[in-house]
Amino acid sequence: MRNIEGGRRIIISIIAIAMVIVFITQILVFTSNIYTAYAQEQRPCPRYGGTLVIGRTGDSSTLNPLLTIDDDSFMVANQIFSSLIERAFVDGQLGYKGDLAEEWNISADGKTLFFRIVRNATWHDGTPLTAQDVKFTLELYLKEPLPQSSFFRVIESVDTPDNYTVIIRLKQPSPTFIPLALAFWRNHMIIPKHLYEGTNITTNPYNLKPIGSGPFRFVEWKKGDYILLERNENYFKAGLPCLDRIIIKQLPNTEAMLTALSTGEISAVTFVPEPNLDQVKSMPGVKTFPIFTGLGLVIYIGINTQKYPLSIKEVRQALNYAINREELIKLALGGVGRVQKGIFSSELGPFHNPDVGYDYNPDKANQILDSLGFKRGPDGIRVTPNGTKLSFRLYFTAGDLARMRASEIVKEQLKKIGVEIIPQSYESPTLRELLTVKYDFDLTWFGHATGPDPDRLYVYYHGSAIRPGNWNYIRYNNSEVNRLWDLSRVTIDPNERARLFREIEKIVMEDAPVIPIQERVLYAAHREEFQGFPPGPYWYANHMEKIWWTKGSIRSPWEAKQAILNASAMLSTALTRLSQDEASRIRSLINQANESYKAGNYDKAYELASQALSQAMKATETPTPQVTATQTQTQTIQKPAQQQPQERQDYTLAIIAIVIVIVAAALAFIAIRRRR
Repeated sequence: MRNIEGGRRIIISIIAIAMVIVFITQILVFTSNIYTAYAQEQRPCPRYGGTLVIGRTGDSSTLNPLLTIDDDSFMVANQIFSSLIERAFVDGQLGYKGDLAEEWNISADGKTLFFRIVRNATWHDGTPLTAQDVKFTLELYLKEPLPQSSFFRVIESVDTPDNYTVIIRLKQPSPTFIPLALAFWRNHMIIPKHLYEGTNITTNPYNLKPIGSGPFRFVEWKKGDYILLERNENYFKAGLPCLDRIIIKQLPNTEAMLTALSTGEISAVTFVPEPNLDQVKSMPGVKTFPIFTGLGLVIYIGINTQKYPLSIKEVRQALNYAINREELIKLALGGVGRVQKGIFSSELGPFHNPDVGYDYNPDKANQILDSLGFKRGPDGIRVTPNGTKLSFRLYFTAGDLARMRASEIVKEQLKKIGVEIIPQSYESPTLRELLTVKYDFDLTWFGHATGPDPDRLYVYYHGSAIRPGNWNYIRYNNSEVNRLWDLSRVTIDPNERARLFREIEKIVMEDAPVIPIQERVLYAAHREEFQGFPPGPYWYANHMEKIWWTKGSIRSPWEAKQAILNASAMLSTALTRLSQDEASRIRSLINQANESYKAGNYDKAYELASQALSQAMKATETPTPQVTATQTQTQTIQKPAQQQPQERQDYTLAIIAIVIVIVAAALAFIAIRRRR
């Protein structure tokens, strides 16, 4: 009797424990349901797959970010390479966020910057990216005369105490080092030390076939046609990028580009020419959005200040007086934006001098040229005392219809003061070489962002920037401007810095090395089936890692790939227990899954692979623990495991089975005790 009572107590205890186990199991399942919903909401991409085709009228010159001086090159390079930090909207405000840097801070005296970089970043050739790559890149700016080197000269040293820590020490506190050296769109990409060390950076073959660490890897560049980039499957940011590939497509002119946008041949354009803005806004299925907001984009005509007679300050002043900017903007530049009279945008606030510039005054222009002794010839074109005609070439980029129309208007306006203008267009790489290497030009259309800090224009107007391949192609050099600019770089007080820049702008405009035309408002456009365009001030200079295709797959490529691997592994394990027909049928499903994966249909690939896995398990009639693609993918993106509904059901049934076994064992135990 004592044994029976003891057995009953044991049974009751076992059943109680079993009930607790079942209860806990259901709690876990409920929690799993909640967490799965949460994890799905936190996915970095609503959908995966697709090809974004970006149209443009120019071509790139190099894909080495340290050498780029043009938008066409940098837009591509920034998809291939990564930076320490980048400028972006954070909580609705324009600020900074980490790229390679997972954390950073600045010392109290502003002279030391500490960066901790991610540990899982690799170059596209599989080599780990380390702090040594960052140090190598930063020191190249100090050793080589690169286009943006001036922004880095404040660096005293770069130390790397370990493979993932970078310490940058500055010579003095700098108000511009972070916004212009580390986070401005052209200046901050990290290049691979193992491919560039000991080579000539300007001739290294990887400049045209780059190996980066960014969201997309370089595949092919067909000059004058397209550049193809594909998803970096080993990108250090979990679950990104969303797209499979990006194609940067070159079109012959603006008209062809916009036609391609309207028909869907291309998916986006980096910017919409002002005269075509209304046309694009009316296109069905196309959305426009402003870019360069807050950066003060200025359009102007650059003057070769070292070429006679443009080397004469008064001639340059006369040209400024002779241009009717309002007419140009209205008739050729879309009627948007504001008249620009200085080198700094009004968006820079106290750094801009509102009292500089030249009003439209052709009579004043004629008086200046008359005072110089420049007489009109029989054709009405003035001639200098030494017989040189005032006949100037005005360059613009081939395919830029707005600049072509504007050039014709400039031609008519300057004809009134006896100056001949000959508009000429060139492809982007050729034009860049003529301007920045050969200095073979008279006048040229140009534009630049003047923010986020006015020091951005150092490379355009400081005498030290007169070097082949650099931005000061107009070869402007004024010793007082150089002195004031150098002083601004070591001045911390914002009010004093603003005063210095107002004085700089005054002197520069008195010298008139440029003809400011328009403070520009730019728009880009994309087809609505693509979403997630970077909200930063210059979208095509940000990573396009979160742009996604609305017709893409809910499953990610990583999930689909893991599902295929799981099915293949199960097939190999069960092969000896499958009939030939069963094995053939399962192998066919896996092959179809692979084809769907290659085609970018990740939902279909996952579905087919799951069918193959299920059939392989069912055919063997051997229970096998399931490892699903979703579980593997969530581990990859470093989130707690997600379970699919079927998995949770299997998990519950398994626990119930265990409880039944425990109860059965307890009953058997009691039966044995009774016999005793």
